[in-house]
Amino acid sequence: MTNKSKAAKGRDRMKKKVILLISMIQIMALSACGNAANVTPMETDIVQPQQPVNFEENIIEEQTEQDKEKDGMTESKPTQNSRILIAYFSQPTDVDTSDLDAVSSASVVVRDNEAAGSTTEYVARIIQDTVGGDLFRIETMEEYPSDYDELVAQARAEKNESVRPELTGHIEHPEQYDTIILGFPSWIMDMPMPIYSFLEEYDFGAKTIIPFVTHGGSGFGSTSETISELQPGAFISDNGLSVARDDLADCEEAIRQWAESLNLDGENQAPENSSDTVAGAQADPQNQQTLFLWEENNMPSVTEYTENNGYYADDPDFRPYIVTFPVPEGTEVKGAVLICAGGAFQFRADQNEGTPVAQALRELGYQSFVVNYRLRPYTQEEGALDLARAVRFIRQNADVYGIDEKDIAVMGFSVGGILAGEMLLNFDGTVNGTALDADYMPDMLDGVSADAAADGMIYSFYGRLSVASKDVEKFAASDLPPTYFCYGTRDPFVREFEACIEALQQAEVPVEVDVLEGRPHGYGYTEGWIPAYAKWLENVFSNN
Repeated sequence: MTNKSKAAKGRDRMKKKVILLISMIQIMALSACGNAANVTPMETDIVQPQQPVNFEENIIEEQTEQDKEKDGMTESKPTQNSRILIAYFSQPTDVDTSDLDAVSSASVVVRDNEAAGSTTEYVARIIQDTVGGDLFRIETMEEYPSDYDELVAQARAEKNESVRPELTGHIEHPEQYDTIILGFPSWIMDMPMPIYSFLEEYDFGAKTIIPFVTHGGSGFGSTSETISELQPGAFISDNGLSVARDDLADCEEAIRQWAESLNLDGENQAPENSSDTVAGAQADPQNQQTLFLWEENNMPSVTEYTENNGYYADDPDFRPYIVTFPVPEGTEVKGAVLICAGGAFQFRADQNEGTPVAQALRELGYQSFVVNYRLRPYTQEEGALDLARAVRFIRQNADVYGIDEKDIAVMGFSVGGILAGEMLLNFDGTVNGTALDADYMPDMLDGVSADAAADGMIYSFYGRLSVASKDVEKFAASDLPPTYFCYGTRDPFVREFEACIEALQQAEVPVEVDVLEGRPHGYGYTEGWIPAYAKWLENVFSNN
């Protein structure tokens, strides 16, 4: 959490400080907010004080000092069950509020002749107001100079010397977030060095980072690549936001539209009726269905989970479920694929690794199913039983889905692949929930085989979290199906992938490897690998 005395100082100077802004990189600019096509980028993009942007009506309402403390103007106030973190760096400079027009910067949002916040902070607050989440201001122990020339000189020196400024505040539970919205002005055609400090302090592996930049003309550059280098395990969204200082007065609605377009509340919804289960429902090959995997009060478990401490994605009443994505009418059906998104067993990255993948594969002729398996505090083994249950449902309804019962594949991203591997190693065939929970009551579906004809490891491997299995003997004894590996050369787990592949080959398990040059971990449905994977599946199924 942010140092209290520092936070108090920050609140006291809010009415007499403004942010000097500098431009960063553009991943995707909204035309109303990031259009810098006719502007020549300055080397620094730090602007001299000038006329402020004045709003008669502003999203940042007048606040008392007590209000600001409550909503975390300078301090992180994590909210239990929030999965979104909006972190931003917004360095102010002194401003005389009695004569704002003469001394303030256009980087300042003004209301009733008082500084209501910097441009970056203003944008961050609009985003929070739109999508929710926790707001965290990145601040440094040593304040930056308010003098323009001194600030430019210090920013340039820090960049040249790769300085990592010490930060005052810290995120207490970074593991609770699955999406990081990261905002900053651009300094010396780069991110401010405090952003480097912030990104190097935390491991955001398996999370999604969505950047936004405020600038005076230069827009986006190569910052996404820089963020990816600092966080090679994260997915860096290409749907970033660029906000030009001169366009700020017209940007509120565009910022809101951008924030809404992120679909951060677009997770799959569980079935409406508790009786909508794979054991009792009629499979529908034309329309999407959402079905619970287990009957109420009969889910095999070894974990006793009765209360959410605020840092688990699912509450104790969560029941695993699948969402179906039928092949469009008129498209040849080639088989079925069950998809497990990653998320370090802390969340399910459906927007990047679930729904878009299912939508792409269904268009290529594969009946697709997204499996919403159990997360922490449940074990990997309990999640594997969820996937096995889903496989049994598809096999039982093979005729309905228009597939051969042998043409079923499982696949997963990151820990989703580890989960699929766990099922294939220990919970396929007719192994049922009693293998873990003696109190589980098997039903007719448990008599159906959970075998799969193929496995897709997308930046994943057989093993445990972060550690690949190299157990040749276990691989050989498990009768594993042909396995497809796809990963990037910049993935931090390349050596684990390679070691697992080598062990599988020694066990004589058929392996296909697709290596994406220069790509990091977490690219999800992007990078064009899906058609090659679908073609591989077709070849595997044709040989069944």
